[in-house]
Amino acid sequence: MNTNKIKLLFAPGLEVEFVDRERAIKQVEEFAEKGTRFPIVVFGPEGCGKTAWLKQATFILRELGFEAIYIDPLHT
Repeated sequence: MNTNKIKLLFAPGLEVEFVDRERAIKQVEEFAEKGTRFPIVVFGPEGCGKTAWLKQATFILRELGFEAIYIDPLHT
């Protein structure tokens, strides 16, 4: 499992390091290893970390050799 703490840039000069994400990171690695034939839906209340997790997933997938992009349609 990737145990690196991933720092995400949320605003100019504001870099955030997330902790306690081991299970979420493991899920991304499992998706990469086993694949999935259905879309993955990520949901939860505002502010729970969905965007951060998706950004982390992009980073992890790139580290694993995948071409991955993160697009936020609300902030293009």
